[in-house]
Amino acid sequence: MKFYRLYTVMPKLSLLIMPRFLPMIVPILLILFLFSCEGGRVQRLAVSGVSEELAVSRKENIRDIVYSLKFAIPFERDSAIMANVVIDFSLDKRDFVVLDFKPSYELLGDSQKVHDGHLAAIVNGAKISLGIQNEHIIIPKKYLKKGANSLSLNFVAGEQSLNRRQDLLYTLLVPDRARTLFPCFDQPNLKAKFNLSLDIPASWMALANGKVIDESIIVNKEEVKNVEGVKSLKFSQTEPISTYLFSFVVGDFEIITESREGREISIYHKESDPAKVAQSKEIFDLIYSSLEWLEEFTAIDYPFTKYDIAIVPGFQYGGMEHMGATLYSDRRMFLEESATITEQLGRAKLIAHETSHMWFGDYVTMPWFNDVWIKEVFANWFASAIVSPLFPGIDHKLNFINTYFPVSYAQDRTLGATALQQELDNLKNAGLVYNNIIYNKAPIVMEKLVSKIGESLFKDGIRLYLKRYAYSNASWDNLIEILDSLSGQNLTEWSNVWVKKRGRPIIDVRLEGDSLLLNERDPFREGAEWAEGVAFNGVPNFDGTSYALIVPDSVLLDRIIFKLKQGEVTNDVARLSSIINLYELCDAGYLKAEVFLSVIESVLERESNILIYSRALNYLSSSLFRANYGQTERILRDIFISSAKKSIINQDRSKRAMAFKAYLNVATSSDAANELYEIWEHPQEFKEVSLGERDLMRLSYELAVFFPEKADYIKEKQLQRMGSNSGSSSGRVKEFSFVFPAVYSQIEVRDSVFNSLLLSSNRGVEPWAAAALGYLNHRTREDQSRHYIAPALGIIEEIQATGDIFFPANWLSALLSGHSSAAARKIVEGFLDSKFNNSRSLNPMLRSKVLQASHHLFRGE
Repeated sequence: MKFYRLYTVMPKLSLLIMPRFLPMIVPILLILFLFSCEGGRVQRLAVSGVSEELAVSRKENIRDIVYSLKFAIPFERDSAIMANVVIDFSLDKRDFVVLDFKPSYELLGDSQKVHDGHLAAIVNGAKISLGIQNEHIIIPKKYLKKGANSLSLNFVAGEQSLNRRQDLLYTLLVPDRARTLFPCFDQPNLKAKFNLSLDIPASWMALANGKVIDESIIVNKEEVKNVEGVKSLKFSQTEPISTYLFSFVVGDFEIITESREGREISIYHKESDPAKVAQSKEIFDLIYSSLEWLEEFTAIDYPFTKYDIAIVPGFQYGGMEHMGATLYSDRRMFLEESATITEQLGRAKLIAHETSHMWFGDYVTMPWFNDVWIKEVFANWFASAIVSPLFPGIDHKLNFINTYFPVSYAQDRTLGATALQQELDNLKNAGLVYNNIIYNKAPIVMEKLVSKIGESLFKDGIRLYLKRYAYSNASWDNLIEILDSLSGQNLTEWSNVWVKKRGRPIIDVRLEGDSLLLNERDPFREGAEWAEGVAFNGVPNFDGTSYALIVPDSVLLDRIIFKLKQGEVTNDVARLSSIINLYELCDAGYLKAEVFLSVIESVLERESNILIYSRALNYLSSSLFRANYGQTERILRDIFISSAKKSIINQDRSKRAMAFKAYLNVATSSDAANELYEIWEHPQEFKEVSLGERDLMRLSYELAVFFPEKADYIKEKQLQRMGSNSGSSSGRVKEFSFVFPAVYSQIEVRDSVFNSLLLSSNRGVEPWAAAALGYLNHRTREDQSRHYIAPALGIIEEIQATGDIFFPANWLSALLSGHSSAAARKIVEGFLDSKFNNSRSLNPMLRSKVLQASHHLFRGE
């Protein structure tokens, strides 16, 4: 009789099996083997966050997703929000499913604490219990089937991204925070339709992606103690959208609605100042004109059910493009009476930017957040085009250069420079992708692309792109493929340098006769070849198109400086480009600060262009010249106070306002402090600039630093002003009261403020937290605040995990901008060294943000 030897997975163990038993044994072993493989796949895919491997696996098998969500929002801020979700989806093959869920309940009171445990679920009719493991819910294969599936879960809503205040709640789920609120497939290329129901206090209003299609009172106020009853709202189903775009806002809002040509738009707001509320007319104008422009350019009608906005006090960003429920910051939308033309233009571009996202980001979305810059480049590039006809007095080519080049250079010049398209292995790090490169360098690159292929072909390509990927996902490479096919050009090689390489070229230039000789260098020595040209007509880059640090030889540099000081560079674009490049040369150590400041002083004496004037003032208040603040203070004081210069400045109130704000940034002397105090004490007598409430709040903070003995008086008087002002928002009063303790002179008070900011529960309103941290590290208190640097850096990973996408950069900027000492640099160096190439290493993108924020400390090294 013959025997067969079959080895199992157990070491040194074999079974002697007769041939007649093989048909029974093999299937059993195969099942065990497959079960072992499935368990291994679950462990590999269900790691913390949303790995790229998990996202790819789910995209291959899951489709037709519909979320039906219900949230019961209580009146009390510290009460849990009970919720239910039904998720309908289809599987192309029967397999286990990994849902994402990372609830956080730390903001709830002790009596409302909810601990991770098992969730009662119904899967395809079967009642089961599911646990939360490693930020995921695993649904075993045995409960699922090929084709249509349905899952129902009761849960307590996670608090991290709810942004709860006593009379306000709004969701902010970008980039991967939907999973912190409810169980879902939290990746941008698994789009879904959403049904939403909300139970809210009866006196509150609610805004969401869909329209309200049903409203009813479910609990009368007599039935609920201390609450004005409860109402239930049901919203219409959305079009297919990514999870990060799901949104709702509830609270004690006022609503303004306007209809034009069959389209109705509402503004939800909490503003009490009638003068600010009156700006709603301008806001409506900007929204409607943006929608009309985009519909014409794209040849696609607005692709979603409705367009409403909420203007939120203390909102973390300028805006967020939730279709049907776009959120905006009150600071950016309701401007002060003293608002400059730059601030007015900024509001217009912000509205055009967020409206552009309806087509570019919402309608067609990037598949993965490494390409998030695509939606931002479209939004910023189109925003510039949309606002141009609305501001006919502005040179928009000049404004494009002034808006995007300096801010982009500010990161590209640092050791923390990043490419437009970055590596991203897990969505838990997606927030780190956001930086000034994707917002500001991207439109510059897009402008170069349009110049290469022509505006008409670009427009055709965009229309094809939107049509091909409607309500779906597309990458940058998908767009390049379309433009390649239309243009006949090989754009891929060009794209690989400008999109996938970091930094900017350094171009050495010298004159030989009438010819300009160029030598291009890669500052990071990574083999990038931009082949960037430099146009020359008296000064290099006179047309403003070159994106580079242009390093002229000494003869040419002296010539440029002379021409600027003598007013011989008469072309506005050439003059602005030259000023920007001189500043970059100064930052890189090619030009002395005193020389640059003398050029700026000469320029300001005769400058008539408001954009160039604004840029020059901005440079005067740069930390680059902290050692020269005596000189910059004198220049700015002469501009807005000295009677010898009033004849120049009085011709334009925007210039006066700009000069005053720049002066406030650099004022250090006792004379300056006394002058500012008199202005604050008697603002109605300060005729040069009309000061709004926020201007006076800012002055209050600065003066409390200058005059510590008067801090209590300054605080109380400013609060009285705000309390007696019928137009003062309660949100601004709360903000002022939150920030002001950071400017007290008593170190124990400031230490207490700092220690409170180390707790995530005290950083709920991130702009206020960043402002407080900035004043704790005020430029005049370096020696007293240096001990904050190490512990504030020490929680940067927690800041990333708990904060919104811009907060790590804002936290670092607030912490480090006021410091310039070698001791501060040493602390940062020590932190970076301790987090390099070991088990405690920083994520490379987070390390880049530290390097960007600390660039001024390492300048010249």
